[in-house]
Amino acid sequence: MNTIKKLIVTLIGVLMISLGFGQAAYATDLTKSENATDNTTDIYFSEEAIDNDREILDALAYETYVDEQGQVYYIEKEAKEAEIVKTEEEQKESEEKEEEKKKEKAKKKETKKKETKKKKPAYSKKELRLLSALVYSEAGDQSYEGMLAVANVVLNRAKSKAYAHVNTIEEVIYDRKWSVQFSVTVKNKKTGKSILDRALELYDTGKYPGRNSASEKKAMNRAIRAAKAALEGENNIGDFLCFRMKKGASSIKKKYDYKIIGDHIFYRTK
Repeated sequence: MNTIKKLIVTLIGVLMISLGFGQAAYATDLTKSENATDNTTDIYFSEEAIDNDREILDALAYETYVDEQGQVYYIEKEAKEAEIVKTEEEQKESEEKEEEKKKEKAKKKETKKKETKKKKPAYSKKELRLLSALVYSEAGDQSYEGMLAVANVVLNRAKSKAYAHVNTIEEVIYDRKWSVQFSVTVKNKKTGKSILDRALELYDTGKYPGRNSASEKKAMNRAIRAAKAALEGENNIGDFLCFRMKKGASSIKKKYDYKIIGDHIFYRTK
């Protein structure tokens, strides 16, 4: 009896194994058949791979900071401004515009230079030399303002209708129509030279012999500066045509408008 039971159990087991093997074979064939007819390929990423990619992206976008307790912090990086890449045509156009700007700037500078040059009255080296020597001779011991005033008396006469017979600096300085106008032009009978002649020699040589050579050199430099300023339009006496020592000038004060600068009084406009 027991033998029969064992036999039956064994037969049932074999039958079950056979049925299971056939089903497995069928499933395998079916899978192969489906794969053979399907040309597409499905790609799957594991969660671990996705996490790794996320870490890489985070590293690009964030900076990490770990404190003393081991806590990790993520700090967002500042976005960098995208670099503008110009095409060859755009670069050429940009260079042309820059070149045009430079030319325009140079043109404006040149125009301004010409305008400034036009504004400044033209004078020769000869005129500067003569006027500087006259100022030195007449006002060598006066201040810059006093020297400037003397220079302007000469220039005012060259432009005035009251002195219509003279038109240049030289003509004004050596004018003898009514009388000697500038006493420094009178020559010494012994030496044959005037005070103005000596001043012209100092101007030309730059040598100042004598005990006060340093002060004389300073006075000449001041006279040159004043003469140059007057020739370029600087005027501190208006239209005054005459000057003399202020001492004993009470009659002039009563008769004319005047201005006193240093030891000189400047007066008369016509």
